[in-house]
Amino acid sequence: MMIGQLAADTGLSVRTLRFYADVGVLPAQGRTASGYRLFGPDAVARARLVRTLRELGVGLDDIKRVLGVEASLTEVAAEHVRALDAQIRVLRLQRAVLRAFIGSTDPEELRRMTELINLTAEQRRRLVDDYLDAVFGDSRSAVADKLAMGTPELPEDPSPEQVAAWVEVAELLRDPDFIATSRRMAERARAEGPEPDVAQFEVGKAVGELAGPAARAGVDPASPDALAVIERLEALGPSPSEVRTHVADRIEAFTDRRVGRYWTLVGIINGWPPSQAPDDIIDAWEWYARALRAHA
Repeated sequence: MMIGQLAADTGLSVRTLRFYADVGVLPAQGRTASGYRLFGPDAVARARLVRTLRELGVGLDDIKRVLGVEASLTEVAAEHVRALDAQIRVLRLQRAVLRAFIGSTDPEELRRMTELINLTAEQRRRLVDDYLDAVFGDSRSAVADKLAMGTPELPEDPSPEQVAAWVEVAELLRDPDFIATSRRMAERARAEGPEPDVAQFEVGKAVGELAGPAARAGVDPASPDALAVIERLEALGPSPSEVRTHVADRIEAFTDRRVGRYWTLVGIINGWPPSQAPDDIIDAWEWYARALRAHA
């Protein structure tokens, strides 16, 4: 058949069919004496298949592979699905970045978001691993393992809040001062022995329940009421005879608002259930440390 008949049978324009013929996905079987292309009986099915694959976004090179029996249609479809999945992930991230940026007037913020969001999942993981290496080196510990288990994993379709949280986490992990603070905490944890026992966890819970309300109520750390809180907490502790200034030193060494903020952000990124605000916890511990020093 001539190209006009092929166009009528397939619904494709003559111009499109000429293009397919020129690039080799719809070869003509010959020409008339006047030089017009002639197509064989399989041209209609072939042209319809090419049109379908092009509408799905499959490239001409892959179409040639299918039509030339170099690859099955299933193989090409699977490859295209993988490519589309990657493209969809990128589009979702871009959409989330733009949504997170709405309301801001700082172009630099958009640049930072775009730069950090465009990292691959492997590159994001490497950012965390570099931080852990800088803080712990080869001397890994339970603290390092906890941090590694709490790696922020940005979902494929993040919310604007998760995008903003990831950007903030990434900036923390690359902040030399945050790394130095984390390293000091890790070194002190190694120097002071193994992880706390169950009794010490109970003390930590009690600090939130007793020192927290006192801090929020503005109780003077040097007051008798503060001393009563100290004595109740010391009654729970495994080492009530420990020097109060030493306990205060330890609290101050391990109380850092940026560390608390880091875990809040990781929780947002990973979709963890909300917990007590880290600032409230830190307020309680800081108040307790001041009270210990006042009543040393």
